Amino acid sequence: MGVKRLRERQAEATREHLIAVARQRFAEQGYAATSIEDVVHRAGVAKGALYHHFSGKHALFGAVYDTVLADVVTAVMAKASAEQEPWASVRAGLSAFLDACLDPAFRRIVILESVSILQPRVREAEIGQVELPMLRTLLTPIAGAALSGVAVDPLAHVALGGLYGAALFIARSPDPAAARREVDIVLDTLIGGLRAEA
Repeated sequence: MGVKRLRERQAEATREHLIAVARQRFAEQGYAATSIEDVVHRAGVAKGALYHHFSGKHALFGAVYDTVLADVVTAVMAKASAEQEPWASVRAGLSAFLDACLDPAFRRIVILESVSILQPRVREAEIGQVELPMLRTLLTPIAGAALSGVAVDPLAHVALGGLYGAALFIARSPDPAAARREVDIVLDTLIGGLRAEA
């Protein structure tokens, strides 16, 4: 029993190490320029260890994508929950998501490359299971009560479209930090306008 648990822990540590190494390589070089050989060499493991956990590069990229997105969702929810006032909570959460666009791994893996590499999965599964629930939680305090007649579900979908539009603007900019500041002006204008109407 103890030996099995030790093997399971070692296997999980190897999997996490492979994801961490691949995350760095995908962020630096992109999907196309990153090879399985490069990842296993940098991870210091045999190729068989990688194939024990992942069916190939596509599956490895999917695991890296899940990890990067989960880190951002955790940061968004932490920033939002640190604020007591509903509008400040929404602003903090949305800002945390947009701040993630300054991280090279999030920018390249989630925003720029995931749609072409993981297209069916990203559009059908991840949005419905990760991003929309995050936005529903974030926007529920202002939907209905603060924004009379506005249901949370359509609000979350519209916000998601706006967030990804802003994320692409930041990710494709030659100066992501400057683009992020420009998006902040738009975000403050939109939130200020909605808040005034409420």
